[in-house]
Amino acid sequence: MNNQTFLIAIVVFVALTGIALMVQAIVMLVAFLTMRRTIASIHSDVQEMRTSVMPILKISKDLLEKVAPKAESILTDMADLTERFKEQTVELQATTTEILGRVQRQTSRVDAIITGVIDSIEHTSNVIAESVGRPVRQISALLASAKAFLTVLATGRRPGQREEVVADQDMFV
Repeated sequence: MNNQTFLIAIVVFVALTGIALMVQAIVMLVAFLTMRRTIASIHSDVQEMRTSVMPILKISKDLLEKVAPKAESILTDMADLTERFKEQTVELQATTTEILGRVQRQTSRVDAIITGVIDSIEHTSNVIAESVGRPVRQISALLASAKAFLTVLATGRRPGQREEVVADQDMFV
């Protein structure tokens, strides 16, 4: 290549490079301006959000500061109440067990007393039946023997003895 062509090529190359740098600078400037507008918009949005959210956060913080001790107190009271309830449940269970034991002992005692009374009544009734029944049987036996004796004297026959029945064989029907 000759020198002049080479110079023209370099000038064209330098011109193209210069144009490319100018385009790149313009693109970078546009990007910078766009970013600046976006940052400004975001900044105003954040500021607006900060002005609307900050009072809510402050009220929430104040509320939490006021409620936290009360909530802690309520939780402590609930824990104490639960502990007392457990203790009372254990005491109630022990008392119930003791009462049931006493009731069972008293029931056994009443059962033994009633069984003894019933056995005594049964024994007494057997003794009375035996002491009254034996003389009554003896008197009944004496009266039966006297009746039999009087019957033999009056009729001449023993009681329970049958008359002989004469069978009439001719009267067969």
